[in-house]
Amino acid sequence: MNLKLTSLQQRAFYYSPLSFLRGNESEISNSVLEGFTCSTTSDYLHCFGDSVRLWYKKLEWDSNYFDCPTFRLDFVDWDDHLEKPESQIAGLLTNLLAELTKQHQRIYLFAEVPSEDTVVLQALGIARLRLIETRVTYFHDQLKMKDSVNKYPVRAATTADIPNLRQVAMQARNDYDRFHADPFFSTETADHFLAEYVEQCVKGLTDIVLVPVVDDAPPDAFVCGSVGIDPLGKYPVGRLVLVAVNESRRGWYRSLNSALMHWMCEQGMSCLVNTTQSTNRAVIHVCETLGYKYGRSTHLFATNQN
Repeated sequence: MNLKLTSLQQRAFYYSPLSFLRGNESEISNSVLEGFTCSTTSDYLHCFGDSVRLWYKKLEWDSNYFDCPTFRLDFVDWDDHLEKPESQIAGLLTNLLAELTKQHQRIYLFAEVPSEDTVVLQALGIARLRLIETRVTYFHDQLKMKDSVNKYPVRAATTADIPNLRQVAMQARNDYDRFHADPFFSTETADHFLAEYVEQCVKGLTDIVLVPVVDDAPPDAFVCGSVGIDPLGKYPVGRLVLVAVNESRRGWYRSLNSALMHWMCEQGMSCLVNTTQSTNRAVIHVCETLGYKYGRSTHLFATNQN
């Protein structure tokens, strides 16, 4: 870590999903902080508190889908002179939850916090939020080395594939993902959410959905990917968004991951990011054998009030 960064800049750097891009710590941390300080009057991003500040958003799509006002805590900062900020953060968060519950009667709030931010992690525990999931992010930054990326028989999914892909998303259940691990969501709700998510990916939520094309049978497996640029506008970065494989396509996770790497390379991406649960040993093993490197880890906490 760049020793010239302030403690706030260091914390902000870890909140960037691309904090593995070494050598640009100051620029990345400043871009994260500007996203908050430049939005103090936004109807989308809210700031609660004074000497301690909680930055949060209401997620309208999630609120409508789950029929419950849904909020995401994005960042916490505080004045340098505060002692034991974790206790004050917890108290302020409790007040925020009470205020939101007063406004909406029933709410759900979650937060994704990098492993390095121990103060906020401890504060969430004091405030009695529950740990839902631990995520690890891997990245592959050698996509231009085409010899390391094998082509596989795949094609872009079409709307005709949606019924099959919805079933795949529901049947290839991961008990450790955020929605299945959180007791707030029933198993049926979590299954149908992922089914709806892949449908929206095929309809354009992501840039590509690849499926196997090796026989006349339904795809029974898919991978969704999105292309983008890092906050500094320097590095074309692709992201593996969602993947699921039915038993009939056992072994195809590796094939689809490799195919997505090849597709991302063709789109001019210099890096592919893949996030999974720390419990998903099979995916982590495949990523490591494909040449991915460890990038970052985060913890998801949640609470619901009524």
